[in-house]
Amino acid sequence: MSNRKPNTPSSMPRWSNRLYAIATAIYRKRPVWMVSFSTSEASLSEGLRAACASTAMLALGNLLHDPVFAWAAIGAFWTCLADAAGSNRARFASMMGFTLLSTLCGGLTALASASGTAAAALALFAFTSLGGFGRIWGAATSQVTILAATACVVMVDRPMRDVREGLAFLGVYLTGCLFAVALSLTVWRIHPFGASRASLRTVYSRLADIAFDSARLLQQRSTPREWATHAAQFRADARAALERAREALAGVPAARAGGRETYYALLGLLTEGEALFAYLIAVSGACEKMPGDGQHARQVTRAARLLAGMGERLRNIGGDANEARWTRVSQLQLRVRRLARRLESALQEPVKLKSDFELVDFTPVQEVPPGFAQRAALMLARAWTTLKANLSLKSVGLRHAARVGVTTTAGFLVIRALGLPFGYWATMATLLILQPSIAATWPRSIERAAGSIVGGVLAAGIGYAIHSPLGISLAVFPLVMATMALRPVSYSLFVLFLTPTFVLVADFAAPGASGIAYALTRLGNNVLGCVLALFATFYLWPTREKTDYRAYLSDAVRANLAYLLAALESPGQGEKEMERLRRAAGLGSNNAEEAIARIRLEKLEDSMVDTVALTVLSVLRKMAGTATQLRLSGNRREAYDVDDMHHTHAELRGWVEAVSADIEAALNRTIVPLRHELPARECLTPLEADAVGELALMQRLLTERMREARG
Repeated sequence: MSNRKPNTPSSMPRWSNRLYAIATAIYRKRPVWMVSFSTSEASLSEGLRAACASTAMLALGNLLHDPVFAWAAIGAFWTCLADAAGSNRARFASMMGFTLLSTLCGGLTALASASGTAAAALALFAFTSLGGFGRIWGAATSQVTILAATACVVMVDRPMRDVREGLAFLGVYLTGCLFAVALSLTVWRIHPFGASRASLRTVYSRLADIAFDSARLLQQRSTPREWATHAAQFRADARAALERAREALAGVPAARAGGRETYYALLGLLTEGEALFAYLIAVSGACEKMPGDGQHARQVTRAARLLAGMGERLRNIGGDANEARWTRVSQLQLRVRRLARRLESALQEPVKLKSDFELVDFTPVQEVPPGFAQRAALMLARAWTTLKANLSLKSVGLRHAARVGVTTTAGFLVIRALGLPFGYWATMATLLILQPSIAATWPRSIERAAGSIVGGVLAAGIGYAIHSPLGISLAVFPLVMATMALRPVSYSLFVLFLTPTFVLVADFAAPGASGIAYALTRLGNNVLGCVLALFATFYLWPTREKTDYRAYLSDAVRANLAYLLAALESPGQGEKEMERLRRAAGLGSNNAEEAIARIRLEKLEDSMVDTVALTVLSVLRKMAGTATQLRLSGNRREAYDVDDMHHTHAELRGWVEAVSADIEAALNRTIVPLRHELPARECLTPLEADAVGELALMQRLLTERMREARG
């Protein structure tokens, strides 16, 4: 065996590294309306499962020469979409719930449609309103109810005039749904730790992004503004990924978690991920302060190379953890720590990678799970409590349900009056785009329109080239696979591949029709659906973000300030408490940034207040970085003059307490804070001087600049 193989970051091919670099560049430069774009969250397994289920139904229809089996393929695809993550019991409940709801409600809608437009509109209003109302019981229930409402929207264009023929059609549709359920829970079962492993893969991919981007910025001698953008984007993504991993691990059933080595291996990986996240925050802060002159060029190049190598290994840890290759994971963790020790000597401000982080603050519940009757009673009680709490005109859930029902029904009536072909594509777009708030609907509609345009062009090309039912069945397989696999990556990509999928399945159900005509019709109807959804969002009981976002900003300032003050007292603070404060600071900044982003989307413009608030959030990221550096830095105050240390520390503490009180007063708008004389810089360590400068800037931003912006 050669010496290079165990030490090189990559036994993986060069082309995969290039693809990853391209994907990262696209992610970094994605438009503001593209809500998500995370290639690491693609699920090939889900894509293959949905593709097999749908294509099998098309193949059966081709074998029996029965185009109605296109509906079985659609049912199988929708059932896979309804699959909720979690235990097999939860997955069965979600998939069977959708199967029964969509078959029953869709059949009733088709029966009502045969009685006339008025009856069809009433049925559609009832079922789409209930579909929108399902959001109050959580994301999993909302997914099931919205998809069931989608089935009603589609089946309203297939009126059930003959009961026997209609029941036969529903039987074919039900067969496709049941086949997908059976395939998902028998042949294609998801490992109980599959979701947790996938979430940790995303965590380590996000950590790798921080390392790679820090290396890029270091080599390019980037400006403080570029480092601030790096902190806002990459740290927010990593914090969100860590929170999703915590939720996935906390949600593992007790029967699976207790006594399982895999669970504790994943828990250790999550803890290590938190330690690495703190370390990379501190490293990026140290990299930003490295001199850019020629004298330090060699040192900068070495640090960038070590960071890039660390990014490679972090990405490999995520991939190996997802495949449960624990031996390789352990080896890679040791290599990361060796790189960290080498990087410590390359930085101007040495940063240590801690190895004594405590396990994250949750443990698996070991109690005996309740019986079926007890679980059912508990679930019904919670559902009833939630329902009662939302039976009010002030309820966002009730307003959203009414908006969905009214808009979808109005769209259906307009389409019926105009006689548009395949009008259910417009009402389906309206149903799926509408979200409770303006800020959520606006980017989703743009993503759907963009995806539909590109998907329509793709569908036209495929329809021009393929005409036979067998060819359509074969073409549907990769399209369905891409649709499901890329659903977590980007809504635009999801719609892009969904468009030709539906066009080809419709072509299968109506042989001889023009695929190009179908594609163009779907494109036009999707645009109409987007317009209807946007109109309803802005003019039908609009739900806006709170215009006064001081609460979000205040929480973020307080959380980051508490973390910085505790870091200045470090190492007097316990590690568990410091980790709690660091996590609270990150979540506070994330929440404030997301709230301000939603508000800016709703207003479609920037104000001076927004600009000052964003500057405050940027300073908060720097404060969190400085606090983490204070914790992990090798240049602590103990290295300075011991005789002056206690006096300087007392002076610094007094100044910090006074400025903190002024910041709290500014947040509460109680008094006009006064300026305090800064501590003598020569008596402070470089990191303490950074903390003092950031606190002084925060005080000035929250008093003078914010008052000017409002006034």
